[in-house]
Amino acid sequence: MKLQAAHLDRTAGVLVAQACGDALGVPYEFSAPPSGEPEMKGGGLGPYAPGEYSDDTQMAVCIAEVAAKGLDLTSDDALDEIAELFLEWQEKGASDVGVQTSRVLSQRPGMVQVAPQTGLETPHGGSTSRPGRTSGQRRAVRGLGPVAVRPEKRTAERPPL
Repeated sequence: MKLQAAHLDRTAGVLVAQACGDALGVPYEFSAPPSGEPEMKGGGLGPYAPGEYSDDTQMAVCIAEVAAKGLDLTSDDALDEIAELFLEWQEKGASDVGVQTSRVLSQRPGMVQVAPQTGLETPHGGSTSRPGRTSGQRRAVRGLGPVAVRPEKRTAERPPL
């Protein structure tokens, strides 16, 4: 599917807004809310510079790179590409990797021999049996901005933008 300028603009806006919000929240992750005005001061759980966004946005960029190709993000090909980008990100560019994300990605040492997304479909490490012990669902939602603005098939009731 060819992406229209409106979709690209919306996606860019979502990613910029996510990155700004993420950078603002980095120093306060897993801590009490700031007293007074929050600051983009860096730190947090990773080696973040002031204004730098975290692994949440880094992973959203992986999804956005696949979405920018116009692929159906629910297709096996797109999911394989996303999984490959997540693995590459973890190996080469991750500033920090959350516990649950690391657990899932580390379960696939033979990823090259199988379709990558296959190994990322199933929760690993018993995380679903430990309510309150993981933030996997919350983390997944943080990276879905590019998915929310993807083009949809339009009908007479839903004309193109």
